[in-house]
Amino acid sequence: MEVTTAISLLTINLIVLSLVIIVIIVVGILLIVKLNKIAANVKQATENAAHITDWLSPVKVFTEFAKAIAKFKNR
Repeated sequence: MEVTTAISLLTINLIVLSLVIIVIIVVGILLIVKLNKIAANVKQATENAAHITDWLSPVKVFTEFAKAIAKFKNR
């Protein structure tokens, strides 16, 4: 095999591998961004669930009910 042919093949190989590495890096960054968005949505959902759980606790429900009755009686 001639030297020029070997150099040409190695150059093509280097270009292809560089493109593959760049594509892998871009795909990794896109996955991280999507995972970050999913994590933010999950965080918001857990915060909402915590607020709902707080409001549905029996103590909170009866306290708010008693306050509403007291306001109604004071009118």
